[in-house]
Amino acid sequence: MLVKEVMTREIIAIPPDETIESAAVTMTHYGISCLIIKGETSVQGILTERDVLTRVVAQGEDPKKLKVGDVMTSELISVKPETSIDEASKLMLKNRIKKLPIMDPDQPDRVLGILSLTDIALVKPQLIKEIKKLETEEKDIQRLVREPESQHLELKASLRYNSRQHCLDPDLEFNCLKTVCAFLNSEGGDLLIGVNDRNRVVGIKHDYKTFNKNNRDAFENYLVNQISRKIGNIHLKYITVTFPKPFGKEICRVNVQPSQEPAFLYHKSRQYFYVRAGNGSRPFNISESARYMIEKWPDVMTSTMDITA
Repeated sequence: MLVKEVMTREIIAIPPDETIESAAVTMTHYGISCLIIKGETSVQGILTERDVLTRVVAQGEDPKKLKVGDVMTSELISVKPETSIDEASKLMLKNRIKKLPIMDPDQPDRVLGILSLTDIALVKPQLIKEIKKLETEEKDIQRLVREPESQHLELKASLRYNSRQHCLDPDLEFNCLKTVCAFLNSEGGDLLIGVNDRNRVVGIKHDYKTFNKNNRDAFENYLVNQISRKIGNIHLKYITVTFPKPFGKEICRVNVQPSQEPAFLYHKSRQYFYVRAGNGSRPFNISESARYMIEKWPDVMTSTMDITA
């Protein structure tokens, strides 16, 4: 089955200079949950009901003053009418979006319809489980970004871009890696990159721009490679990297499970051992590290000493 057989063909478009209040009134009037944002000559983005709730209402913004162009999603992910339902659903779930514009292949700036996950679920009921999982993840990440830093949560505004000095900052990257190392050596936890220490979601677009490809894949490849090189491949199985979009801005969530053996961070020809203590990552000296490792991984340490002997 193709998306053109399922998509909603009734499209309402508004200009980017309308207010959010006006856009909300339009959605209510037509009983729809998204609007196409169109300039004088081209499609500029999409505004969904979720955008209004997460980027305006939840942030305490004034819908009478805020313009649609300031809130809309401008980087459109779209497909052609001949795209299969399976391909479209995978694209939507991967990018965590619920509305997908269907573009005219002969007129790139013409939207033929809108496909929603609900539309797909009507013909593919098995997708309902995935939709509910996506909704649960959204609620979970929105809760998480509001929590203070703790034994199991660390917030970082950036992976390696210093927004104050407008340059690459190796110290920022080191701080992210030492957090991962500390979580591995402790009880695990979540590192959220793109959320500052005041719990404000700033996103990671500034980090994306530091890579040649300027996208999520480049960011993820770099981060995983750094963990591999500086902490070790053996620990990658305890780490899951995802890219949720709380309040409309993409961040990176690094979920770390406790390792079954010690993890060390290699930096500038030195080896560091970190443990999570409260809301910080604490470096241990040699004697502290040895005592901690023997207590936490007695079987591993006994086996290591036997081999050494």
